[in-house]
Amino acid sequence: MKEHGKNPHCQTAVDEARVRRLSPLQRLTIEPPPKEAGPEQLYRVVYVIDINARNPRQAAERAHEIMRDPASMRPVLDIIDSGGRQTRVDLSDE
Repeated sequence: MKEHGKNPHCQTAVDEARVRRLSPLQRLTIEPPPKEAGPEQLYRVVYVIDINARNPRQAAERAHEIMRDPASMRPVLDIIDSGGRQTRVDLSDE
């Protein structure tokens, strides 16, 4: 059923306005790695951690310290191959 008085461009404007209200993180996408012709496949490994810090640099430094600390709990990682297939690997299960 066709609705009278509706401008078809109005919905696009509403959708665009909604997208602009989203924070950048709500629109975060992680692209797969490029395809390579080497002996091993290239994977993109995504490590997500919440860190309290005074600024982004300090958060990065603290995350790096945690990643290198042998006493830290082993992480859950999301792995993306060049085809875009995603696999979750929980290293704490080992």
